[in-house]
Amino acid sequence: MGVRKYLLLWIIIFFWALLSSPSRAESLLKYNVRWLGFTAGKIQIKIQPKDQMTYVVAYSKTVGLVRLFFPFQSKWECWIGPDGYPVKSRIWRKRGDKEVTKEFVFQQEKGIVKRIYKGKVRIDKVDRKVYDELSAFVASFKLQWEKPGAQKYFWIYSHRKAHQAVLTYAKDEEIKTYCGWVTAKRIQADFGFQSELVKRARKAVFWWWHKQMVQSEGDMPIGHLTAILRNPRCKP
Repeated sequence: MGVRKYLLLWIIIFFWALLSSPSRAESLLKYNVRWLGFTAGKIQIKIQPKDQMTYVVAYSKTVGLVRLFFPFQSKWECWIGPDGYPVKSRIWRKRGDKEVTKEFVFQQEKGIVKRIYKGKVRIDKVDRKVYDELSAFVASFKLQWEKPGAQKYFWIYSHRKAHQAVLTYAKDEEIKTYCGWVTAKRIQADFGFQSELVKRARKAVFWWWHKQMVQSEGDMPIGHLTAILRNPRCKP
C-alpha cells in the first residue's frame, strides 16, 4: 500500500481518537497530523448542542507538500440523540476531482439502518443498538478507566453490519503536549472493521489526558503519523 493511501488512512483513524467529551456548551478542537517531522494534515472538530441532540462535525484535509500530491478533504456530520446513539449521519469526501456523499438514518428501536448513496436506499437490519464511528468515540469519553488492563467494548455500524470495537487501557505514559509533559493513559484500539469513510488499518494507539485524546499514532511503511491536539484544556 502506498504512502499516499496510508496518509489518508491515518487521518481517518484520528477522527475516532480526537473527540472531546460532549457537553451542552460548544467545543472546538484543532489538530495537526505530522509525518516524518512535518505537518501532513489538519483536523477540526465541533461539538455543539442542537435542540435535544448533540451535533458533531469533523473536517479533515491534507496540507503542504502532501496536498500537492494527494489533495483530500472531508466533512463528517453526526446527530446524536439524548441516549447517546446516532440518529443520522452524513459523510462527504473529495479526493482530487472526485466527490462522494453517503447518508445514514438510524432507527434504533426497529433495528434498522438506512444507507443512502447515489440516490439509492438500502436497508440493513442490526440485532442491537449501534453507534457510528463519531458517536462511538463521543460516548467513549464517558468511560471510567479503573486500572491498566481494563477493556471497553462498543458495537459500531460499518459496511452494512454491526462490528465490535475494543479499547484497552495499556498503561500510564509520560508524553509531551501543548500543556508540557503530562502523564497520560495509553489506550490501544482494535477496530475490527473498516471505516465507512475509507478503508484503513484496524489498530491505533491513543493518549488520553483530562478526558481529551491529546495524541494519536499509527504506523506507516515509512515512519508513522502522529496527530497532536493544538488547543488542549491544560486544567481539569
